[in-house]
Amino acid sequence: MSSPQALLNNRTSCALVSLFCLIESVWSWASTTRGVRHRDDLLNILFFAFVIFIAVSVAYRSSFWADRVAFGAVAGAFALLVVRSVSLTPPVMFAVDVAYAFMWTIAACVSLIALALGFRASHRI
Repeated sequence: MSSPQALLNNRTSCALVSLFCLIESVWSWASTTRGVRHRDDLLNILFFAFVIFIAVSVAYRSSFWADRVAFGAVAGAFALLVVRSVSLTPPVMFAVDVAYAFMWTIAACVSLIALALGFRASHRI
């Protein structure tokens, strides 16, 4: 049985993950400063649980450091979405929102670093 290939070693998938995480990071920081509050219904929470399962599976099965960190951060961000659906006090909600934004920022930075290292390695002779 061969070990699974790292997802962020593929330049196209790394660029797509980087773009998605970067957009989510900017959006989450913007919504944190505006104080946007919303409650999720049961269907959204079940979808978030499914995404957490997929992200944890990718992070667990990959031996590539960028996959583990980026998809671990994505799983953490979606776990914070589930936590955010509970009724919390405003200071706790703000802390959860900031942690959520940090998770997307970490995922974006790691995937951008992996993309840059991939470009650098392909240009070496």
